[in-house]
Amino acid sequence: MRVLLRNRSFQLLIFGQTLSSLGDRALIIAFGVWVKELTGSSAAAGGAFFFVTFPYLLAPFTGVIIDRFSRRRVFIIASLAMACVLFLSLLVSNSGQIWLLYAVTLSYGFSGIIINPTQSALVASIVDDSDLPDANGLLQTASGGVRLLAPLIGAALFTLLGGHAIAMIDAATFVIAALCVWRIRVPGGNHRVKESPVKESPASRQEMLAGLRHVFGAPTLRRVVIALGTALLVMGFSQTLIFSIVDDGLHRPPAFIGVLSSVQGAGTIAAGLAAGALTRRLGDVRQVMIGIGCVTLAALLYLAPNVVTAAAGALWFGAGICWTTAGLITTVQRRTPAELQGRALATAMGVVSMPQTVSIALGAGLSLVADYRFLLVLMATITAGCAAWLAWYSAEDQPGGHRLPYSGPSLGG
Repeated sequence: MRVLLRNRSFQLLIFGQTLSSLGDRALIIAFGVWVKELTGSSAAAGGAFFFVTFPYLLAPFTGVIIDRFSRRRVFIIASLAMACVLFLSLLVSNSGQIWLLYAVTLSYGFSGIIINPTQSALVASIVDDSDLPDANGLLQTASGGVRLLAPLIGAALFTLLGGHAIAMIDAATFVIAALCVWRIRVPGGNHRVKESPVKESPASRQEMLAGLRHVFGAPTLRRVVIALGTALLVMGFSQTLIFSIVDDGLHRPPAFIGVLSSVQGAGTIAAGLAAGALTRRLGDVRQVMIGIGCVTLAALLYLAPNVVTAAAGALWFGAGICWTTAGLITTVQRRTPAELQGRALATAMGVVSMPQTVSIALGAGLSLVADYRFLLVLMATITAGCAAWLAWYSAEDQPGGHRLPYSGPSLGG
C-alpha cells in the first residue's frame, strides 16, 4: 500500500480511472438491458458486448498515438471525447435507433484500446520501478471491486433512472477521470507531467509495427504473450461453461451465477493486494505463470458437483485473472524503453485480448456438442501446459532488470 499512500499522482490516477471504469461497466450492462427492452432480442442485446471487444483487433496500431503525443494529453482527450459521444444515447427512443447504442459501445471499444495502455504507460512514468508490481496489483484490485459492484449498480440505475440518465452519469465519470489526470504531478516535483511533443511527420509503417516487433523480438516478452494468449484461447470457455456448472453440476438456479461472480471478484481483490509481494518474491514472469496455474486449478475444482469446491474454483479463477493481467503489464513495463511503452503495452494487451474474444465464441459453440466436464478438462490441460512451458524458461526472468534501450524508429525527431 506504500505506493498508494505516498504517491499523489497515482492516487489521482487510480481514483479517476476506477470511477470511470465503474461507470463504463455499469453503463455497458445497462445498454445490454436497454437493447433487450427495446427489441426483445437476446441476440441484439449481445451485440452491444461484441462491439466493445471488436476494436481490440486494432490495438497494436493505436500505441503509436500514445507514444507520439503526451500520454497525459492523450488520456484527457480520449476521456473527454468519450464523454461527448455518450450524448448520442439521448437520441435513442425506439428500436429503430439501436444503431446509436451500438455506435456508443463501439466508441467504448476504441477508447479502451487507447485509454487502458495510456494508463499503464502513465503508471510507468509516475511510479518507481520497485513500486510497479504494487501499483499494477492495486489497479487490478480496483478492477475486481468494479466487477463486483458494476452489474448491480448498472441494473439498479437502469430500473430507477433509465438509460439516458446512466449515460450522463458515465459521461461525468469520464470528465472526472480527465480532471484527475490533468492534476497529476511528477513525484517529488512541483510541475505537472509533461512530455515533449514530437515534431515528426505522421507515423510510418515501421513506427506502427515497432511495438509488435519489440514484444515478439524480446524473448521474455514473446514467451509471456504466447503463453498467456494460448491460455486465454480456452480460459474464455468459462463465460459459457459457468451456466452448465451451476445448472448441471450444482443443480442451482441461474441466479446462483451471481454468487460465484462475487466470489471471483473477491479473489481478484485479494490477489491484487498480494500482487506486489508475489512479484518481488518470484518475479513478474513467474507471477503470470502462477496466474495461469490458478486457472488450471479452478477448472479442476469446477468439475466437482459441490458448492464449496465451485466457490473455491471461482476464487482461484479470480486470483488467476488478476495475477496474469498484473504480471503481463509489469513484464512489459519493465522490459520496454519509455519511448516505446505505449506501442508495446497496446500490442501486448491487444494480442492477448483477441484469443479471449475468440474463446468466448468458441466455448459457446463447443458447449452445444460437448459435455461441460470435457471442456473443463480441456481447459485445465491447455492452461497447465502453458504454465509448464513458461516455467521452463522462467530462469531467464530478470525481475529487477532495467528498461532496455530502444534502437528502433524514433518518434521524437
